[in-house]
Amino acid sequence: MTETVNCREQRLEAAARNTFDVLVVGGGIVGAGVARDAQMRGLRVLLVDQADFASGTSSRSSRLLHGGLRYLAQGRIGLVREASREKVLLRRLAPHLCQPLPFVFPVWRGDPWSFWKLAAGVHVYDALCGGRNFGRSAAYGDSTIRKKLPGLRSGGLRGAVRYFDALTNDARLVLETLHAAESAGAVLLNYAAFRSPESDGSGWRGVLCDGISKRFVEVSARAVVNATGAWADRLAPSSVHLRLTKGCHLVIDRSRLPVEEAVVQPRASASCSSSRGANG
Repeated sequence: MTETVNCREQRLEAAARNTFDVLVVGGGIVGAGVARDAQMRGLRVLLVDQADFASGTSSRSSRLLHGGLRYLAQGRIGLVREASREKVLLRRLAPHLCQPLPFVFPVWRGDPWSFWKLAAGVHVYDALCGGRNFGRSAAYGDSTIRKKLPGLRSGGLRGAVRYFDALTNDARLVLETLHAAESAGAVLLNYAAFRSPESDGSGWRGVLCDGISKRFVEVSARAVVNATGAWADRLAPSSVHLRLTKGCHLVIDRSRLPVEEAVVQPRASASCSSSRGANG
């Protein structure tokens, strides 16, 4: 315990003693990524979070590494290419945090997308990964997909496509990114709230309120990065205006829903004939 307290005191002293190039406020995946990138580029970085690292949305995500197939349908090719290449890069850097996950996307007669257009789209999706996606996409006829997913409504079923993204451990990804930032020289402090930021024209000054020792420490940096996510509008003097959204996740026991692959069902009421299918 003494070592832990001493280590924290050393970090607080370092935060007070130095003028940093970048002060990152927020210890989620965005803040962690900014800190790692900036420190590895030779900048001096201080990252603080008023709670624990990854305690906000970065430990409550869908835990997917994806390129955004729906963005492809919207014509946002550049965004899909960037996201797809980033997920491939993460597999190379941290293969233990990338578990390939196939997605099955059924198509029924009357859906707003055609089966063959979707089949072509998933192959484009693979190509935007530089041909190095987690697995090869495929198209299935209606009889094949009924065998794979017998709980689906069979009436009007045209077929399905199968494409790959991956699962990750979101909180662990944050912690490993922070570890890389700290190994490169960044100073990290959790349970330390950044208060009263003021700009003097050449940089920023503020106060760290340490929730462990109850100390107040003055800190300074040439730039401040607001990486507080859903709380970004609460960091004065931020001018960010947010319209927050929320998603819900249902967890179903494998014995009740023995589905081996993820199933995309954008219209659950139209695509399922039973409660088993609706929860797929």
